[in-house]
Amino acid sequence: MENLKMQARAAAGGLLNTLKTMPDVQALYVLSSSAVAPRNVTRFSTDSDFDLAVVLDVPIKDDEWRPRSADTYALVRDRLPAWVPEFSFHLPVPWGLMEINVHQLLFQYEADPRTTWNSDKCDAYGNKGEPLFDRENAFEALISHKTREQLERLEGETHRLYNRITWDVREIPLRMARRVGVPTGHFVLSGALDEVVDWMYARSGRLLPNMKWKLYSLGALGLISGEQENLLIEAQQCDPLSMVDLERRCEALGEFCLSAGMDRAPARSRPCGRRTSRPTTTCSGTRQRSSPPCRPRVSFPSAGPAVPVRRLCPGVSTLRDPLTQEA
Repeated sequence: MENLKMQARAAAGGLLNTLKTMPDVQALYVLSSSAVAPRNVTRFSTDSDFDLAVVLDVPIKDDEWRPRSADTYALVRDRLPAWVPEFSFHLPVPWGLMEINVHQLLFQYEADPRTTWNSDKCDAYGNKGEPLFDRENAFEALISHKTREQLERLEGETHRLYNRITWDVREIPLRMARRVGVPTGHFVLSGALDEVVDWMYARSGRLLPNMKWKLYSLGALGLISGEQENLLIEAQQCDPLSMVDLERRCEALGEFCLSAGMDRAPARSRPCGRRTSRPTTTCSGTRQRSSPPCRPRVSFPSAGPAVPVRRLCPGVSTLRDPLTQEA
């Protein structure tokens, strides 16, 4: 894997060296499995893209900020450097062609206090980013600031997830299976599986990675044991029409939660679960039901005709969000 990564970096070396010398570049980062970073547990393979981020120093007026970055980029289109490459293109490598993804950001937009970063964006730059060039280390400082903000938000998210999980691991999936059908129960439980994985990161004070790395990174970061990983895999297996299989999945995910130290009892105390007990007779002959057991829960808009320019790589320049790739 490391040999493949070095071959990929050699193939992209000319591009990287050129980008570092271009005007208006505030920072240049290699990202994800292409990056060499101490907290990066992703793995490079022949299926991997080569991800890098070009952070541009382009002036933005205060009233040009918009919640969607694409809207701000459209407003400053005429200020963008003509050399910016297409977001996606290919370079030859020993195993064929490798896709290059050039994630492009405007530094002033990202540094605006109104711009928030989600957890996987913070993780991509803070844990899986390798700086090749960073003028005055300004982008590194911004990453640290955005990461601190996100970790503070994750504290509240930990409590929200915990409260949801106590119901979603068993009570709600089984209840909805009885109400509207077994496939719905399985669907709800699959959502609970996502909540449990997110809770494992949040309670450990770690940023939630991008979806494609969430499960793998739990083990790679040492947040779960091999036995716990097997329980999560068991909980993923699904026969969507089987109530018996839904019960099995609930048990597997519930067992994982207990092994992780989670008390699955819901916050409120009340009779719960189906009434499975039979009527009993008291000494006086009066028939009554016993109390039911409480079950644990565990593109830019058109801006006129394009002016031909020489770019570093073929294609039309686009600015996209580094993770959603939203233009």
